[in-house]
Parts: sequence; structure tokens; C-alpha cells
Amino acid sequence: MTTSPASLFQLDASNGMPLYMQLINSVKSAIARHELQPGDAIPSERDLVESLNIARGTIRKAFQQLLEEGILIRNQGSGTFVAPHVRQSLPLLESFSEMADASGGKAQSELVGYLRRASTPKEREILRLADEQKEVVELTRLRKINGIAVSLQTAILPAHLLDKINELDESLYLYLEKKGSPVLRASQHFKAVMTDNKLAYYLGIKEHHPLLLVTRTGYTYHEQPVEYTCTWCLNDYYDFTIELRLPQK
Repeated sequence: MTTSPASLFQLDASNGMPLYMQLINSVKSAIARHELQPGDAIPSERDLVESLNIARGTIRKAFQQLLEEGILIRNQGSGTFVAPHVRQSLPLLESFSEMADASGGKAQSELVGYLRRASTPKEREILRLADEQKEVVELTRLRKINGIAVSLQTAILPAHLLDKINELDESLYLYLEKKGSPVLRASQHFKAVMTDNKLAYYLGIKEHHPLLLVTRTGYTYHEQPVEYTCTWCLNDYYDFTIELRLPQK
């Protein structure tokens, strides 16, 4: 962030609104105007005290509410940052990259696991694998927005769709589309879970931290399943909107 705090956060002591509320609204407005992007550092308390001429307690009260709302995140030793947010409106089918772009961030994926193996009975049932197609590819990727980890995803694909891992240098959905097996629809299931050792390590959080587990089965032509994914989402960074309708009579 190159803009000075005084010009970015507009406060007026004479308008009757508490200064901490004005600061909260100013931060939210700066994010809405894209003057603050996901992952941007927020000026230190000292800089804000000097630039805005307000008390340190006012800043702390505003930041505490923004932290509780998930607007900001705090990393010990490195400061306070704008939190990334992944927003998905269901039933709109979007890839992680598309959701990140729509939220004003840049999607990044770090491959942390690749395995070509025999499928489990559950995977064979979900992916409807024929007897001669019992192998699957298991991809585990750490999902980030502007460098901040927001989820860990394991994707299971029929092995014939991915011969070599270096073929996948882009979005999985774009890759499947180029392979002639685009994901045309998907079913998703949401479940509240707790972190284990592995999830805590990759997501940089403590064990027994609440997460949202999203399982998705993606289908291509002729209702053929081509992906089965499990995504463990940090609750602070995900926002799902589901549209409901009354059944037609």
C-alpha cells in the first residue's frame, strides 16, 4: 500500500459518529474501492496514531471488530493484513481461480502431494470407474489468495485424465476442458469438521480448529464423473451464498 493513511482513511471528529466506527467504515470502503487488496498490510498503530491524530485505544477497538468480522487477519510478528475472501454463489459453478478473481485476489496453488494409486471402493463408486480403469490420480494442493493460505484441497481423478503431473500447469477445470472432459455440473456437500495434524500443518493453524469441508463431484458429458474433491476451508476466508426457491406447484 503506497497511499498514506491520512488520505486512505477519512475521519471527521465533528460528525457525531464514534471515531472507531469511522475507522471501521473507512477500512471497509477502501477495500470496496480496491485501494486495499487481499493480503495488503495495514499501517501500524504508531503510523495511524501519527497520521490520523487519534488515540491508540480507538485504533485497537476498530481493529478488534474488523478481526472478529474476518475483514482483517493478524500474523504474529508480521502485522495486520486485509483478509482474502472466496465468495461463491450457488448454483453457479466456478473454479477456485474464478472465485478468487471475482473477490479481487490472485489465486495460487502449491502442489503438496501427487500420487498415482489404486482406487478405493468409495472412489470407484463415485467416479463410476470401469474394471479396467481402477487407477486414480490424487492431487493435494494448498490454495492461496495473494500468498495467504485459505484451504487445502485433495482432488481424485480417473488416472487416464492425467498422465504426467507436469501437464497440469493451470486451473484443473481449464485442464479438463482442454482434455475434452469439461466439468458441466457438480454436486457439493458441506460439513463442519475439525483440523487434524496434517491440516493444521499446511494451513498454519492449531489442531482441533473448526473448518468447513466441501466435497464436490464434477460431471462431464453423459453425466460421467471426472473429479471428486475434498476441500478443507478456513472459515474466515469463505462465504457461500445459496439461493432457495419454493417448489413449483
